[in-house]
Amino acid sequence: MIATAPRHPRLAAYLGLVAFLSVVAFFASRLRLPDTFFYTGTEEHTIVPHCAEIHCFRVLIPWTVSALPGPSLVKWKGYGVLCNAAAAIAVFDLCLVFGLTRRASVIAGAITVLGFGSFYTLFEPYTSDPLMFWLTPLETRLTLADRMAAAAAIACVGVFAKEFVVVPFAIVGLADARHGRWSKVGREVGAAAIACAVWLGLQLFLRWNYDYSFGTNKSPRILAGSYLAIWLSHMSPRGALSAMFNQFGATYLLIPVGWLAAPPKLRQLVVAALPIALFFSYVQQPDRALWNFHFLTSPLAALVLEPMSNAFVAVFLAVYAFADLKVGAQMSFVPQARYAFAIDLVLAVIAVVFFVRATRERRAAAEAEPS
Repeated sequence: MIATAPRHPRLAAYLGLVAFLSVVAFFASRLRLPDTFFYTGTEEHTIVPHCAEIHCFRVLIPWTVSALPGPSLVKWKGYGVLCNAAAAIAVFDLCLVFGLTRRASVIAGAITVLGFGSFYTLFEPYTSDPLMFWLTPLETRLTLADRMAAAAAIACVGVFAKEFVVVPFAIVGLADARHGRWSKVGREVGAAAIACAVWLGLQLFLRWNYDYSFGTNKSPRILAGSYLAIWLSHMSPRGALSAMFNQFGATYLLIPVGWLAAPPKLRQLVVAALPIALFFSYVQQPDRALWNFHFLTSPLAALVLEPMSNAFVAVFLAVYAFADLKVGAQMSFVPQARYAFAIDLVLAVIAVVFFVRATRERRAAAEAEPS
């Protein structure tokens, strides 16, 4: 998915992804959802006195978009395109840090950029999510490398968009704590504390001066079921399962198998991320919350696809993308996603069988070698 060029492969890859996502954004549905008006209101007025919603505090993207020339929809769609393309590159770079091969890293970047979360934010660009999709793998890579000043600087800016930007510190910090790397944990806690202090300052400033509040938003009401309760009250069991399945599709079959063969660093982060992912699935809309962890799920799925032929991987990714064009980008002229999902599930089963068989053969060969 990520192209290469003789002199500037990264730039060529990024521009190719931007061109592809621009086409998707153009054809994606333009239906407006209720939450979008909090972002466009902030874009138009900078400050909206008495704003009563959690989205009111996520001011970075509306203020930035407002400062740029051009039609609002074009600017928001462009923002989604640029950040999702950057997210794919960031996942690629993070995979190399995990120890994945270049080919597996390319596949992981493709899974991210062709996934539900990426396409959904091209349908609904009025959100801080595209920026989070980019910054979290970038910040995770910096934190793993102990480049805490750079990671903290990114987080301090990112909290003006969404508080999720602090999560990489928690994930890497939990993994480091589990293995007794306490000095590094201290630096991660310090970086997170600085970013949280900036976020708290923003909260107090807007609340004190302009009477901002979370209003009736259910997310902060943890003891009352948070957002999960209201989500379940509006979804039938079948609808809830369908929405959750749409998020990762056939890669649900690949992710657990990939974890078994993942490098230690990736496995440590996945284990550390599980309680955090469950928490965010509770306080946010579950069928969208888990995509925030794409920078861990995409590498796991890529590990299972890596041994397959180029043709097989290309077909899998094409069908995977086709399904997400419907459930993510909400393209009305794309056929029902159930057919694409069915085909991709069959391909995923083939990949899993091949991967397990190849793994067993390698282990048997290794055990047969004389010591």
